[in-house]
Amino acid sequence: MTESKRFSYGELALTDFVNQYQGTIPKVRLFELTLPWLTATEQFMLPENSQVIVHCLYQKLEGQTSVLAIAWPLVHIVKGKSSKTEIISLTSFYSSIAEPIFFMPATKENLHQLFSSIDQNCQWTSMQLGAFEEGMVSQVIIEYFRYQKIFSQTDNIYQEDIADFASYYQQRPSQLRNTIRRREKKLAKAHQYRIEIITRIDEFSSALIAYKDIYQHSWKGDEFSFDFIEQVCLAALAENKLRFGLLYVDDEPAAVQLWFLQSTYDVRSLQENSEVQNNSRQLQTTASIFKLAYTPKYQEYSVGSILSLALSEFVISQDKVSSIEFGMGSEPYKKDWLTEKRTRQSFQVFNPNSIYGKLVIIRHILIPRLVTLLTGKISKQ
Repeated sequence: MTESKRFSYGELALTDFVNQYQGTIPKVRLFELTLPWLTATEQFMLPENSQVIVHCLYQKLEGQTSVLAIAWPLVHIVKGKSSKTEIISLTSFYSSIAEPIFFMPATKENLHQLFSSIDQNCQWTSMQLGAFEEGMVSQVIIEYFRYQKIFSQTDNIYQEDIADFASYYQQRPSQLRNTIRRREKKLAKAHQYRIEIITRIDEFSSALIAYKDIYQHSWKGDEFSFDFIEQVCLAALAENKLRFGLLYVDDEPAAVQLWFLQSTYDVRSLQENSEVQNNSRQLQTTASIFKLAYTPKYQEYSVGSILSLALSEFVISQDKVSSIEFGMGSEPYKKDWLTEKRTRQSFQVFNPNSIYGKLVIIRHILIPRLVTLLTGKISKQ
């Protein structure tokens, strides 16, 4: 069977894709890769003159009809009167990662074929894809697109193989443990305080009011889209995937955190034996720390750290989480809570078959290479 006969390509609006495939979507690693997150991003976070297109690669197996192999929701943005079209991942500053949706085992061959289909069937000048962790998707972008460069790079602080809360707690730096112990004692002596961890929809309305109050009084200022926050939280609560932590001091909201849960099969076990049946694969649950805020009025009591410890104990002991991650950023405090770091990169690629693509290739790829070359020659003289 030739390559052209083995694969076919199609495009769907995100709404149509959800209607057709919602019940068969494979498990993803993080909640921000789920359909509720993607649909909320489309609804609340996209610029004007944009359209989400789900690029679908279908593979024909021997003796079978074509089946969906990869689906990748991407945003097509038409810029200005020139009709320059940029394609970007369906993300926003609320997102820390982007990935295609693999309905079949991911292979380089299939990704190459999907990029080829998008390249041939779409008008585009540039793409901004990611962020991705180091792996096959990044490799294929570098291999397929001749003119590409790293657009941005950020760290993801995380910890895996968490067995129980006692061992996790003992791994934390003694300074952090002692600080929390002292500040909690100080808080209890001066005030009445309580911690609530919201897991049910009927508790959400009052919790959201408290969230808004804390956030607007915190150093972070106004939230860009409370509508986005509300929609993804409600979707997560409907699936028991949100842990909404609140700390009250004398009945006043003082600290808030949003943690999302997502369970998937252990990627390492899949890589070791791709033939293992689903019922024998090990399910791994990850907690993603999405939002943290506190009111400066109670900063002296480390209310944020006290709440972080309570949520850590809850998700490890009650939800049996074995992995926790912080999303994007490498702020120093995160390394007190989690021990590992990995890099996520986003890529910008340019289309040499469009006039504007040629211009940006010259500006962003060729001129920097020429400057580097000339600078190197001058320094050797």
